[in-house]
Amino acid sequence: MKQITTVIVMLAVLAGVSAQEAAQNAQASEPDIYSMQLDAQNTVRGQLGIVRSALEDSAADAEFFAHALDTLVREYPDLGNSSTVLASADEMAQLLAAKLGEAQYTAAGPNLWTLQTLLGNPLPRAECIASLGKIQALDYVPQVVQLLTDYNLEAGEDPIVREQVMYGMITALREFKDSSGYLPVFFAATGWCSARIKDYARQSLPSIMDNPLEPLLSVIRSTAYVYSVKYAALQVLEASQITTAQKSQGAVTSLSTAWQSSTTLVGQRSILAATRKLSLDMIRRYGTDDANVYPLLRRCFTEGIDAEEQIAAIAALSALATDDSARILSGFLIDINTKLARGTLNQEDERLVRVIIPALGNTRRPLARNALNSVLQGDWTGAVQRLATDALKKIP
Repeated sequence: MKQITTVIVMLAVLAGVSAQEAAQNAQASEPDIYSMQLDAQNTVRGQLGIVRSALEDSAADAEFFAHALDTLVREYPDLGNSSTVLASADEMAQLLAAKLGEAQYTAAGPNLWTLQTLLGNPLPRAECIASLGKIQALDYVPQVVQLLTDYNLEAGEDPIVREQVMYGMITALREFKDSSGYLPVFFAATGWCSARIKDYARQSLPSIMDNPLEPLLSVIRSTAYVYSVKYAALQVLEASQITTAQKSQGAVTSLSTAWQSSTTLVGQRSILAATRKLSLDMIRRYGTDDANVYPLLRRCFTEGIDAEEQIAAIAALSALATDDSARILSGFLIDINTKLARGTLNQEDERLVRVIIPALGNTRRPLARNALNSVLQGDWTGAVQRLATDALKKIP
């Protein structure tokens, strides 16, 4: 290309034009020369060579690459089945899509979409789809959303190939930043894909929506999704940048729906328990003004899957530090006192009482005094009675 520029400059100088002006004119005409050279080629391999040369030349602008893309889209259906020809076409498609995406050349949208429907190779196809997002071809948001929704449903005969195309879809929706793309990307993060695609999808979620509360709550509330997906929705919600009040809302909703579900399968019961435990931890950390949470917290203590869930419920009640939470904790303590009096106390009760007493004192609620005083009047060890004494000192 430098040789062509030199020839143009020399001819212009002979015609009486200054060297500087001739050089500027030659520089401006170089992209047109690329287009002329491309149009003169009779093979895809030849066209690919022109595209490669243009990619190395900073003077070649996006209009040339758009012209090359238009040419490829027009000629692709007639290329036949030759693996060599198709390999050149695929490489050309990938290079052009990447370059136009980098240039944010929005006008290339229709050709990029058409080309991805023609391509059989997943890598250039993914590049075409990804570039739709990079150039902000917003007319194609619904189509990309539908594509990813369809791909999320099954791995197909060749999961690796499908994953490669999904990577492009996720990239496009990440670039579009349209809320309609949030749940398809979320489901890619929780579906059949490999860890690499799942991680990329999850990392892309914050780029799509700043506040994903509503779509995630719709997943948590729905009966259409399995427990593991609902649990993942709560995890993503907890890790998002929404407000603590919104995280609390999500936690209470999740705790409620987890108790509305039941299963006899051990694995599914474990997922429900993990969901409740995360909800309890979030309620402890973020608080809540929702009065509907108290029966749920009581149930986590009385029907929880293990001592860990019971202790998490105690911690959440203590952190809320309301009359309602102090009343519920007092009820737990009185029940254990009753067991002591009846001689039915077990080792687990002895462990729990050492957790409940400090938790009750931390509420600083006067109505907790009666339950704590009952410990001092019972036949407890000196260590347990000292816990009750210390708890009473915290109550004004």
